[in-house]
Amino acid sequence: MKKTFKPILEGLAVGCVFVSITMLFSIPMYMSLIIGALAALGGWHNSVKMDKAKAEKKAAKDDQSNA
Repeated sequence: MKKTFKPILEGLAVGCVFVSITMLFSIPMYMSLIIGALAALGGWHNSVKMDKAKAEKKAAKDDQSNA
């Protein structure tokens, strides 16, 4: 899977979960979609942040082992 595609896929998954959860309650459809879109954006941002932290941790580990 491409590195740029993974955060998008994770964001969409989070958004779909939130839309399906909010549909269980008596919330209008447009509000469920707004909540899902915001959750998807948050899921995408979190995925990008976690990938960046993982890369920094790996780089620090490689630098430490080379020294």
